[in-house]
Amino acid sequence: MGNMVAVLWCNGEIPSDDLVKKVVIEDSRIFGVDGGAEKALSMGVQVEKVLGDLDSINLDNWKKKIEYLPNQNISDFGKSVKYLVDEGFTKVDVIGIDGGSPEHLLGIWGVLSEIEDDIEIILHHENRTSYRIHPNNGVTEKFIERDKKFSIFALTHCENVHLSGAQWNIEGEKLSLSSRGLHNLGIGEKVRIEADGIIVLIV
Repeated sequence: MGNMVAVLWCNGEIPSDDLVKKVVIEDSRIFGVDGGAEKALSMGVQVEKVLGDLDSINLDNWKKKIEYLPNQNISDFGKSVKYLVDEGFTKVDVIGIDGGSPEHLLGIWGVLSEIEDDIEIILHHENRTSYRIHPNNGVTEKFIERDKKFSIFALTHCENVHLSGAQWNIEGEKLSLSSRGLHNLGIGEKVRIEADGIIVLIV
């Protein structure tokens, strides 16, 4: 079937035109997370479906485009990712995730840790990009310019983390959520990351 890529527009701050142009390309399949659908529409972007518990939209405006996801044990963002996994998508580009309350922001990282499937999830912030790395992905490589700051964090406990191609490397260490991987530097080559748990790379 090949790779299926979705754009998931969340209900955070409205992203800049430049970020939207970067993420929303021709023929993108775009889904709105509850009120994120209306924020997409406000920027002239049509969504294929609105996902979530639908408590932040005017249902009359969407009618045939709604997918009600009632589970209250997981956030609308998490339910939406799970829905896309079930639909066969292998990659999700996420925008509209910046801003909001501290618990909202922490909830985003919680979703990245609790989604067991190895779907590729990329969070597009205004000035940074966060890449979820699942252990099933094997070795992940990403070119990082010399002296460019990046960070890695373990979102689940890892017994064996390898990081090479950076100013400060990690060789087979245990890693849990901590500041251990904060503010590393690129050396102008590909950074290679492999772990037996879920890692997030922020560049």
